[in-house]
Amino acid sequence: MKNNNILLKIIIFGGFILFLLLLVIIFSLVKIFIPTDKKISKKEVISNSYSLLDIKNVSFDFKKSNSVFKVSNNNELIIVQNSEEEKFYLNYKQKGNNLYFEEDSYLINPQAKKYTIYFPRNYLNKITIINGFGEVDVAGIANTILINNNSGNIIIKEANNIRIKDVSGNISLKNIIGKAEASSTTGNITIENINGQLNVDSITGNIIINKFVVAGDSSIENVSGNIVLKIDDKSICNIKDYNETGRTKINENICSSNINTINVKNITGIIDIY
Repeated sequence: MKNNNILLKIIIFGGFILFLLLLVIIFSLVKIFIPTDKKISKKEVISNSYSLLDIKNVSFDFKKSNSVFKVSNNNELIIVQNSEEEKFYLNYKQKGNNLYFEEDSYLINPQAKKYTIYFPRNYLNKITIINGFGEVDVAGIANTILINNNSGNIIIKEANNIRIKDVSGNISLKNIIGKAEASSTTGNITIENINGQLNVDSITGNIIINKFVVAGDSSIENVSGNIVLKIDDKSICNIKDYNETGRTKINENICSSNINTINVKNITGIIDIY
């Protein structure tokens, strides 16, 4: 009888061990044959600061990146790079009163990077931005800004005196004071609230301008697309329009002066001025 009890305990214990082994095998098979999309990647943030004492122009040459420009209460220029790598891809040099930042080439830096650049609020000198591919977003910087972009959207939320050239992408401007120049090969140009002079040209895309306080001779030209222009009531100006193919509609109660001429020209598309 005693031997039977021992044999029963051995059988139960052995069955328990076999059950555990079976569970281990099942979980191993699940791990091997069922794919998972969960990837843990640690985002690295690299931040560098630079003095702008006696600097008259800060230039950026991006090869492939998305960049955001903001203002801060710091006394220095701060550049933050969001990257999964530890390397900082903007090379820095100073020549006289000019400060240059150039991104590494495509071969060294194949993946698009994201930069957030903070300018001191008291820096009021020139900013030059050259971008190969990617978006440029400028918010709250009341400086003279020059932007040359090959492919990507340009968004300006506030600036004094700007010059923009975009080969492929949309241009959006808001709260501009002074002289604004915007040129696009392919893409829409949208301008909201500008006080000053305006020179805009596009080959393919719509040009929409809202609340334009005219303060100097201006030009708006398009090859293929519509032109919609809303002139502020306070403006003293006159309009000269030319439309080769398309409808033209102008509110006769605006722009009856002989100064501040606005030349509006369109080849294919409508012109609405009111």
